Amino acid sequence: MNTKKQAYLITGATSGIGKACAYLLAHNGCDLYIVGRNREILDTMATELPGKTVPICYDLNDLENIKEIFDDYGINKEKLDGLIYCAGVDAAWPVKVNSISAMQEVMNVNCFAFVEMSRIFYKKQYSNQNASIVAISSIASLTNEPGMIAYSVSKAALNSAVKTMSKEFIRRGIRVNAILPGAVKTPMSEKKEKVFSEIEKTEENKSNIQPLGVIPTDIIARQIKFLLSDDSGYTTGELITVSGGRNY
Repeated sequence: MNTKKQAYLITGATSGIGKACAYLLAHNGCDLYIVGRNREILDTMATELPGKTVPICYDLNDLENIKEIFDDYGINKEKLDGLIYCAGVDAAWPVKVNSISAMQEVMNVNCFAFVEMSRIFYKKQYSNQNASIVAISSIASLTNEPGMIAYSVSKAALNSAVKTMSKEFIRRGIRVNAILPGAVKTPMSEKKEKVFSEIEKTEENKSNIQPLGVIPTDIIARQIKFLLSDDSGYTTGELITVSGGRNY
């Protein structure tokens, strides 16, 4: 981290990777603006975490009013050093039962809200020069498994957005990268009990699916911290896969 105190905006901060990242950064002396839909968890985190933590209860399906996150909570006064986009919704159904309306909801949170937040973040009144954007994508954007049409497409679109933004945002020295994890031990992923039981059941299955096992959230949080830091100062436009040994 830089010597000056850093300020970060984290979406999806109430669970999984986002929550792990919030705790890691807060205990490294960073100011945080944490976004989620669960007011109770947000308020608890704001109480528990050391230093300045501003809870922001917001549903990212509301694409039209995302600018309120930046204007209503003092971000325009402090300015941010990074945006960490961990918000995401799961989706699993085959193409034959797909609907545009269902797919739209997945795209809203997994891609469109990220694009809109990054667009606003890029403005000088909200972010410092040489800031960093890190998005959580998924290895599903590369593996394209059956039944994952909406999720895979949304994360592949996110990947493309990261690549494009990295070329445009370099004008302000803002780096944009994504992490593509395999199976991570998050509340959202743990709903897929069959997948997790197959990964962890036997050594044979582990070697076939994800040989290193399910990834702890703190591992991804540390990857995010690296991409925010000066240690990754020349890294931008990268899609960094954390596969756990999974083939893709």
